[in-house]
Amino acid sequence: MFMKKYFVLSGLVVVGLTVTNCKSGLVTTSNGCYNLIQSSQAQNRAGDYTSALANFNEILKKCDSYDAKEPAYSGKATALNGLGQYNDALAAANEGLKLDKTNVESLFEKANAELGLGMNTEAKADLQTVVSLTEKNRNTAQRATIYAKIAALNSRQKQYGDAQTNIQQAISLDPNNTDLYILQGDIYSSAGNFSSSIDSYNAAIAKGKNDASAWKGKSEALIKMYQSKYGTNDANTLSAKMNASEKKNLCGTIQSGLAAGMKSMDIEMSQLAICK
Repeated sequence: MFMKKYFVLSGLVVVGLTVTNCKSGLVTTSNGCYNLIQSSQAQNRAGDYTSALANFNEILKKCDSYDAKEPAYSGKATALNGLGQYNDALAAANEGLKLDKTNVESLFEKANAELGLGMNTEAKADLQTVVSLTEKNRNTAQRATIYAKIAALNSRQKQYGDAQTNIQQAISLDPNNTDLYILQGDIYSSAGNFSSSIDSYNAAIAKGKNDASAWKGKSEALIKMYQSKYGTNDANTLSAKMNASEKKNLCGTIQSGLAAGMKSMDIEMSQLAICK
């Protein structure tokens, strides 16, 4: 993970530059490069992969230091994977690994690209390397983040057992990170285990994540649970079959979500049909 730092070097405090030692010696990253890396990583997290890709390409043109290029290549690979351009993502990840063969982010994106290309054996080997490197990291929050990323990747590949093992490992390392409980809920929901999914969203809410994402996850899980129970996706038919207690539970959850800023046309349509 790229981090902004201030170092005291030979009695001189270097401010406004990130300074580190790397293979070619001392290198620096300007605030401009640092800020663009941070904003581009945020675009990846938000799913704005096209903008992120353009920015990471700009970083690679403008910023010459190793500690800028490493996160730029891994960020570029993340964006390309998000866009489904797996061959290009694999190439970008490999460029990052030329700078540091133990860079966890580049290794992770390499595995992600390999899975997209059907290179399952190679992806499994790379993910195992990621796990081995992660276990050596003494920063438990960073280790938790890596396990969470692996869990999300497992879930996208419908490997729900592995996903749950990895997200539980992440939670054990960073139990106060409420985003991990949201991801756990999402994984349970994708696997069709709606009851456990709701428990995870409730845990996130109880720990302070009283926001739209938690309530939306819980609302969607409740709707799916009742749809599965009664064998229908039609909201009016579902309303006729649900009992009063179930309606109260669902409608109360939706109302709490709306109060927290939740926005979902599908959920609001269910509310109109069921919460009369």
